[in-house]
Amino acid sequence: MAFLDSAALCRDPLSSQPPLVRGPEPEFLIEASAAYPKLEKLTLDARSRIWFAFRIFDPDTPLYHPESLDLGLKTWGDLIAWTLDRGVSFRLLLTDFDPVVGDTLHEMTWRSLATLSDLQAAAEKSWDMQICPALHEGRAGRYIRMLLAPALYARIHARRDALNRMPPAQRAETFAYLRGHHRFLRLSSSTGRVQWRPKIVLPVIHPVTHHHKLAVFDDETAILGGLDVNERRYDDPAHDRRSVDTWHDVSLAVTGPAVSHVARYIAGIWNRDRTASRQRMIRAQRQAPHLFGNVDTALDPLDMPAAAITPAAGDVPMQIVRTISRNRRKGPLGFRMRPVTVDHGLEDAHLGLIRDARTLLYIETQFFRHEPLARALAARVRECPELRLIMLLPAAPEEIAFDDRNGLDSRYGERLQADCIHILREAFGERALFVCPAKREHNSDSGRATVNDAAIIYVHAKIAVADDTWGIVGSANMNGRSMKWDSELGLLWRGSSAGTLRRRLAKDWIDAEAARTPLEETYDLWHRTAWGNAGKPVAERRGLLLPYLSDEADAMGVNIPLLPPETV
Repeated sequence: MAFLDSAALCRDPLSSQPPLVRGPEPEFLIEASAAYPKLEKLTLDARSRIWFAFRIFDPDTPLYHPESLDLGLKTWGDLIAWTLDRGVSFRLLLTDFDPVVGDTLHEMTWRSLATLSDLQAAAEKSWDMQICPALHEGRAGRYIRMLLAPALYARIHARRDALNRMPPAQRAETFAYLRGHHRFLRLSSSTGRVQWRPKIVLPVIHPVTHHHKLAVFDDETAILGGLDVNERRYDDPAHDRRSVDTWHDVSLAVTGPAVSHVARYIAGIWNRDRTASRQRMIRAQRQAPHLFGNVDTALDPLDMPAAAITPAAGDVPMQIVRTISRNRRKGPLGFRMRPVTVDHGLEDAHLGLIRDARTLLYIETQFFRHEPLARALAARVRECPELRLIMLLPAAPEEIAFDDRNGLDSRYGERLQADCIHILREAFGERALFVCPAKREHNSDSGRATVNDAAIIYVHAKIAVADDTWGIVGSANMNGRSMKWDSELGLLWRGSSAGTLRRRLAKDWIDAEAARTPLEETYDLWHRTAWGNAGKPVAERRGLLLPYLSDEADAMGVNIPLLPPETV
């Protein structure tokens, strides 16, 4: 497989793909029980600067590393304050969300911003900390917004009703954090209730987000993968928690030249988005000084790290691969919905992995909804009949399994996934295995949070391993949103460690014997295990695997004409 090599990087770090570099083998961080302590330790040991870029970063998230606890630190807010007090510079590129469609996440962003900003005021010290709440520039066209306006106004109205059911003090605080709703609603000074503004404005729709989860320490070590920082994401390989609290994820710790390309990616988005983010923070500070008075609105540009292209200690070929999109400035009659994809490196990396696979493709993904990848897999197995596929998925999307939200967007996603799996089952026949993990505990509840009488384990990992030789780990799911729209970053590498990662996951999902099984026998073992478990009582099953059956997704799924599949 040829790496996605590119021409030399130019001034804009997001305008061309990062080049091939060589470095040490990546370190695998399976589950938050491994990733969170590693993040803490790197933060504790940082000497000069830390750059974070997360979709969600909750400063109230508990700490787990023994050194953190020995210092009397309890939360990430405590750790950041302790680190800043040592003179370390801290920058956080924090994703902001569409305030109507993503109102809950939007509120979380502004709460985190205020909480972190208050640390410095409480310490009464001058720290080198800046936070950029970055809202992706992608926007829908005017006529798309008009078509969707009734549904959006209904959503705003429902949020208004929910606010008015709150106690007055909680209502006022929550409304202050819902920055994007202030265009439509206001808090009455006489009644204290949330009211519609007299002049109704057309909502601006931001259908795209920054979905990366990254950390760079002293330009020497980077953490990347699918894991944000909040208490919801914490889990360990035993998954000995309530089903709703399970969260399987995989991250990597990377050293060597690739780190500079992760840092360049963060700096590129920061420098592009900082002006608009600063303007939003200034408005927030002016409108709610009691909450945002301590926010530093300077947002200085980040210095661009030098692009490392020379070999370093280690001989593993690797490449940072990304999805980057831009706002589509024009569209026919304002009917623009899709942004323009300017870097589809992650999609190309997955397609390349598929094209060169010969024996076994092992994939874990939260969603499998991208038809071009399904078509590429189907074409590859026709060329290479000996190829086998194992794909691990959650038994159901989180919002369906745990929140019982069966809206049109969820049902459209289920339709796309059922169609993609149908394409593969037709092409692969018995050579494709779809599995989902579940706890070895009986669960009598009905609904999608139960599979074969067992409570599901939620899968959020995004990995692909081909022939134990090539690997991809990152933030991108196998759906159109991750491959075309959202800002994503992953690592593509070649080395024996790709097989090490697959075997470690086999041990967690089945047992140590499965991890020792030769590659050529792996498919048969997983197939026997998953289908054998389906016919056994829960307590007698081997490992945590069950067959994933797309029947329920197929029954629930609906097509939505004209809605781009990248939406979900």
